[in-house]
Amino acid sequence: MSSQIELSTLSPVFIVDDDEFFRMAIYSVLRDRFGVETVIACATSQEAIEHLSGDVSFGLGLIDLNMPGIDNRDLLDSIKARQPQIRLVVLSASRSRKDILMALSAGAQGFINKGLGIGETEAALQQIADGGVYVPPFTPQSDEPEDAVVPEAAKSGVSLEALTPRQLEVLRLLVAGQPNKGIARALDINHSTVKFHLSYIFRILGASNRVEAAILGAKLLADIE
Repeated sequence: MSSQIELSTLSPVFIVDDDEFFRMAIYSVLRDRFGVETVIACATSQEAIEHLSGDVSFGLGLIDLNMPGIDNRDLLDSIKARQPQIRLVVLSASRSRKDILMALSAGAQGFINKGLGIGETEAALQQIADGGVYVPPFTPQSDEPEDAVVPEAAKSGVSLEALTPRQLEVLRLLVAGQPNKGIARALDINHSTVKFHLSYIFRILGASNRVEAAILGAKLLADIE
């Protein structure tokens, strides 16, 4: 019941997806499972932008990629420009690293793959409602050419052996999309300790930011688990 109260505070919510079946499925999850009273479901980006340009302030937006007639980044930028306060989430079948990084750099609070089960999708939405950032639990597919710039960790064959058991726990929570406060709470450690561990993890992985560390960490964790 508590999850319903928390997510319902983000009402009204809008959905942009040209797949009618999936659009209605998410509509039902928001209304029936989370108790969100007002859900606006849009089949086109133009319809969504019209709603967003009005006086209604939306708390959460769930956006599909590759909508007809508009570039993915342009759509996300248009939404954030009209509703800067919105918690923006990409719901997509894509497993592309490029798409995930694009969405998060555009200000999205999460990237949820449509292949997740309904339970995992609900958990991801709740994590975002709680203020976290959700990234996929799978290893994203690379869509870059072989001669593209590769993070240092991928080139050097770095392993996780340099991390302590506690740092591995921090990395797992980072990969799961937990913010620093969530990591501190889950491990019962203070915020500065989390920052210290993350700084070391970034250096070991050769990552320059949380998203890159999460992507690299997911691949390395999958190799050992």
